[in-house]
Amino acid sequence: MSLPEQSDPRDSEIARLRAMLAHAEEVHELEKRQLARELHNDFGSALTALAMRMAILSRQPAGAPPAADQWAKANGILASLTRTARRIQSDLRPGALDVMGLKLALEEYLNDFGERNALGISLTLPEQELALEEVQAVALFRMFQEMLSNVQRHAQAQQVRATLAFEQDGQALCLTVADDGVGFDAASHDPGSSHGMRRLAERAAFLGGSAHFASAPGQGASMQVTVPLTPPHSLPQDTTRTP
Repeated sequence: MSLPEQSDPRDSEIARLRAMLAHAEEVHELEKRQLARELHNDFGSALTALAMRMAILSRQPAGAPPAADQWAKANGILASLTRTARRIQSDLRPGALDVMGLKLALEEYLNDFGERNALGISLTLPEQELALEEVQAVALFRMFQEMLSNVQRHAQAQQVRATLAFEQDGQALCLTVADDGVGFDAASHDPGSSHGMRRLAERAAFLGGSAHFASAPGQGASMQVTVPLTPPHSLPQDTTRTP
């Protein structure tokens, strides 16, 4: 009589890590493709338009009324290029996070998001200072970006509410983004099938926390991540603290 084979817990852990690595590689490629598309669509078209304006200007006498009009249009294109460059730079590495800390970085990013997408926004922040490891602050900001990106892509919302609050007697931080959009059936939706939700869950798990999603058709959606303020053993213990 043969005994049933016992599965090694290490095998399931290795399989899980391989799946996470494969997903991280896929997400990395998607992000590079998105960046290339933004550079092509925004920068490419703007630079082409600017080159056309400059070609027109080169054929006109200086000070002529048509030349002044073309200069004004060229300056408008340059201003648009500057805004696009700053937005892409912020997406890649937010300067406000290094200079002003997480709270002000969230506020700046949400204000810009609301302006770009014509959305009503609100943000509630704790009065206390945040003693965070740099890796925690960056991960929370990236999760905030991902939450707002999901709103932009899927919600069809008019209002977005964001909250950062202490929980568990100050031992954890909870970041929530809620919208008034079309919503979805959370009961039948597999978070693993969505790149955005999966990234949120993986980032939260890396910090020793968790992610939660709530929604119903026609009733908006809520995305929430909770992370402990005490860094798990897998995080570096000597990183620079971010205010």
